[in-house]
Amino acid sequence: MQELRTMAVYAAENRIRGSTFKRNSLLKPLDIILSELDRCPAPDNLNELALIRAGTKEMIFDHLERIAQPGYKVGRTKQEKVSHYVDLFFDEVLKKAHHNNVNRLLGRERLIRSAYLFYLREALPRKAAESVAIGAEAGEYEEEGNEEESD
Repeated sequence: MQELRTMAVYAAENRIRGSTFKRNSLLKPLDIILSELDRCPAPDNLNELALIRAGTKEMIFDHLERIAQPGYKVGRTKQEKVSHYVDLFFDEVLKKAHHNNVNRLLGRERLIRSAYLFYLREALPRKAAESVAIGAEAGEYEEEGNEEESD
């Protein structure tokens, strides 16, 4: 599904994800949208979908604000990127690929989450992914080095 790939690439390029490269952290913005859609009492009502669209924009932005590095202020630019991210979901994934059928989309939730994660990991800058791996290894070596020095 090209629409989902586009959304995942946009998320990777604009760092719309959690603070780590773990599965739950990478999926958090998409999970916010899917969980709110799942809770929707009338998924066929366009007013309800508009409410969810607006609400999830703020929820994702709030999440990114909470997990931001100390001293880093999440501002209007990030809010615009989050807004575009949510619009991609509703306009491309839900409307175009699933013909605004929320129940059909939610029936494929597991597959959508897995595919999104695959596309997102594929789109993440290789250097960032490698630096995380190197950082984890360096942390292990530092701990081992400290143990040797104390002997």
